[in-house]
Amino acid sequence: MSCPHMAAALGPFLDGELSPDKVIEVEQHLTSCPGCTEWVRFHEAIRWSTRDAVTDVAIVSPAFEQRVRAALTEEKSRPPEVVAAPPLVSSELGRSLSWRSVAPLALAASVVLAIGAWNADKSPARTSSVTEKTASAASSQDPAAALESLIDALVDDHATPTPPAVTEPQLIGRFEPEVGVPVRVPGLHQYGARLEGGNVIVVRNQRAASLRYRLGGRRVTVYVYDASRVPIRAHLEPRVLRNTAVFVGRHRGYSIAAVEKRGVGHAVATDLDDNESAELVVASFRP
Repeated sequence: MSCPHMAAALGPFLDGELSPDKVIEVEQHLTSCPGCTEWVRFHEAIRWSTRDAVTDVAIVSPAFEQRVRAALTEEKSRPPEVVAAPPLVSSELGRSLSWRSVAPLALAASVVLAIGAWNADKSPARTSSVTEKTASAASSQDPAAALESLIDALVDDHATPTPPAVTEPQLIGRFEPEVGVPVRVPGLHQYGARLEGGNVIVVRNQRAASLRYRLGGRRVTVYVYDASRVPIRAHLEPRVLRNTAVFVGRHRGYSIAAVEKRGVGHAVATDLDDNESAELVVASFRP
């Protein structure tokens, strides 16, 4: 099967919706097609990252879980004639969907909406602040130019760093109130990298921690920021490294790589090659 025809099957393959013979067909294709394999690995990484992020923030109370279980138990106990309903016709698939198959989807949607409402109620000020800042930036500058200026700011800081505000690793955590996300010392010691110091810099009216390292004779700058307010990855190309979604690119002769986990963004600026930058930024999340 050619890649154009295979593309339509890759999503259902990840969702576990293909028949056994189609699964075998896709798996055989992936053994000989690097492009499709990379697509599958990247989207698997995105799904795992999304699941981890949602798991961390969507804390379900025992009372809510009990109500959901009670609703499921009641639904199972109903006689078939009570839950039966006229089939819903899907215009895309050209076949009908029974209420038995639609009910779980509806229940799942209600759970997601309930969790979203719970989270929104917990942090209305933060959501409003992010929305207002994003709208303001979009109205004042072309999106493509805004992304370009964002990467420019990182490269400028890496190329001409200012004297560090702190030089001791145990003081790096002091940047957290300004940056708005946890700031930990990146786990680059395994590569022999030495922390020289750090600052807080302004990137498109947002603050990010700038941590300067010396790796042999090379300089490496690690940036830590709120990923929802500093969308660095939008300017970079996606790839997968050790089941992690990484975004990589080059700007003015420097390599930029970024990852995001649980709303925290890490990026590195180096004069290394893209593979080495990607390796460093993935390692930066490890203690």
